[in-house]
Amino acid sequence: MMQAASTVGGGPQQTDEAPLLVLRHVTRRFGGVTALNDISFEVRSGELLGVIGPNGAGKSTLLSLISGAQRVSEGEILFAGQRLDRLPAHAIARLGIGRAHQIPRPFGRMTVLQNVLIPVHARRNETPGRRSLSDDAEEILRLCGLLDRKDRQAGSLTLLDLKRLELARALALKPRLLLLDEVAAGLVGQEIEEITSLIASIHARGVTILLVEHVQAVVRSLARRVIVLDWGRKIAEGTPDEIARHPEVIAVYLGSEQGEQPSTPAATGAERGDSTRSRHSLPSARATSTAAVRPSPPPLLDVQNLSVDYGKLRALRSLDFSVGEGEIVAVVGANGAGKTTLTQAISGLVPVSEGHVLFAGQEITRLPAHQRARLGIALCHEGRRLFREQTVRENLELGAVYATRGATTTFAQRLERVYNLFPVLRERAGSRAGRLSGGQQQMVAIGRALMAEPRLLLLDELSLGLAPAVVDQLFAALPRILAWGISVVLIEQHVQRSLAVADRVYVLERGRVVFCGTPDQVRAHPALQQAYLGVAAAPAGPASSPAASEQEQYPVSGT
Repeated sequence: MMQAASTVGGGPQQTDEAPLLVLRHVTRRFGGVTALNDISFEVRSGELLGVIGPNGAGKSTLLSLISGAQRVSEGEILFAGQRLDRLPAHAIARLGIGRAHQIPRPFGRMTVLQNVLIPVHARRNETPGRRSLSDDAEEILRLCGLLDRKDRQAGSLTLLDLKRLELARALALKPRLLLLDEVAAGLVGQEIEEITSLIASIHARGVTILLVEHVQAVVRSLARRVIVLDWGRKIAEGTPDEIARHPEVIAVYLGSEQGEQPSTPAATGAERGDSTRSRHSLPSARATSTAAVRPSPPPLLDVQNLSVDYGKLRALRSLDFSVGEGEIVAVVGANGAGKTTLTQAISGLVPVSEGHVLFAGQEITRLPAHQRARLGIALCHEGRRLFREQTVRENLELGAVYATRGATTTFAQRLERVYNLFPVLRERAGSRAGRLSGGQQQMVAIGRALMAEPRLLLLDELSLGLAPAVVDQLFAALPRILAWGISVVLIEQHVQRSLAVADRVYVLERGRVVFCGTPDQVRAHPALQQAYLGVAAAPAGPASSPAASEQEQYPVSGT
C-alpha cells in the first residue's frame, strides 16, 4: 500500500518558499452589491489559515472565487505562480485545489467507496489499474475513519460521517490546497473534537488548508494565523489571541455600546408606558432592571424542549424559549447558532423534530404556517422576500389577507398606521417594490407583516445590509409597534442595538440556549463573547461558571 503522504499531500512544506496562494486586490461584485472589496493576502505551503467573519462578510464568496465557482470582478488569484481567476473550476481542481462544503452532498445511493472513487478517477495524468485506484481510495477512507463503512450507502451515514466523507472526496483529488467551508457546522461536543482532530491530521501530512469556520474553538485549535472579513473587507489579521482582543473585531461581532444605538429619538413614555421611557436610550441610562417585566405564566409564546433537524443536521437542540405579552425578546448568537431556524420553527416553515410550541395557550406544534399566521404570528424574513414586480400597496394588501379573525382594526386603519410608521411608503405606494432601496424594501416587509395585525412579530435580521441612518429609523419604530399590543422577537446582527431595546435576551450557541437574562445581565456575562469569538471575557459579576455549562440559569418561561 502506498504511503499516506502520497495521497493527501507531499509532507510538511518549508515556509520560506514563495507563497502557494496569492490574492491581489480581489473584488467581486453582484450587480450593485460588492461582496468582496480589494482583498489581498497570501497562504504559504504547509500553512493552515483561518478565515472568520459575521454573516454576509464574504467568506463563502472568497472560497468560490479561489475554487473557480465564481469569477473575480477585479484583481487576480495565483496558485503556485499560475493565474487561476480565468480558469474553469474543473481545471483548478486538477491543479490541486479541493473544497469541502458546509452541507455534504454525496451520491446517496452509492457506497462510501464509490463516492471517493469518482474524484480519484477524475485526477489528470493518472492511469493506474483498477487495483491501484481502489487502494488509493481506501487509504483516504482509512485516514478519514470511514474504511469500515466503505460498503455502506452514503445516504445512511450520520452527520459526522457525512462530514468525514466530504473531506475524503476533497482529499481524493490529491490537493495541495484544501478549502474547508464550515465543516464543523451542525456538530456538537465530541463530534467537533473528532472533526478538528481529523483536520489536524490532514494538515500534518502536508496539505495546506484555508479554513472558513464559525465554530471559533475549531479555528483557535487549528490556525496560527487568522484573517477577519466584514462586509467584504479584510479588517484584521493576526494570531487567534490577537484577533480575539482586536477592538474592531469585537465591535463587528458584538457592537459598540456608544456607537450602535438608535440616534432617532425613541417613542414617548405614553406610547409604551412611563416605566420604559429610558429603556430605548443608551444601555447605561436604564432606570430599572427589566427583570420586573419578564412574562408571568402563561406567556404568549412558550417553546418547550424544541429540536429541529435538517436531514442529519440538528439545528436546534432541546431549546426552551418564551415571549410575554408586550415584550421585545432578542435572540443573539453567531451565524449558524440557530436563530433563523428558531423563527421558522415558531412560524411553521420548518417541521419540529421534538418538543412543543404553544401560542396563547394553544398547542400549535403541528399546525401549518398559514394557520399560525391567522392565529397572529407574523414573520418578517431575512432577505425581505417581497413580490418585486408588485407595487408597495399591493405587497401591503397581501399581508392583510392573514389578519386574525378577531382583528380590532379595519384594513384602512392598518394601512394608515403603516404609512404613519414609515411615511416614505405612502409616497412610494404605486412604485414596484423591486425598485425601492434596501431600506425602503425592509419597511415594506415590516409593513406587510403588520398589516395582518399580529400578536407576535418575528423580525429576522432587521438591519442586515442597511445604512446606519435607515437602521436608526427601523429601531425607532419598535416602541410604536409594541404600543399597538404586538410582542416582538428580534434577531439582529447588531448586538448592542438589540440589548438597547430588549426586555430579555437569549444567547444561542450551536442550537442551544447558553444564557438567558436581562440585557444588563447578558452584557456582564462571558457567554456573549464566548458565543461569538470563542473566548469568554472575565465576568463582571460574582458568577464565574462557564457559560456552556450554565444553560438556563435564568428561567426562560419567566417563572
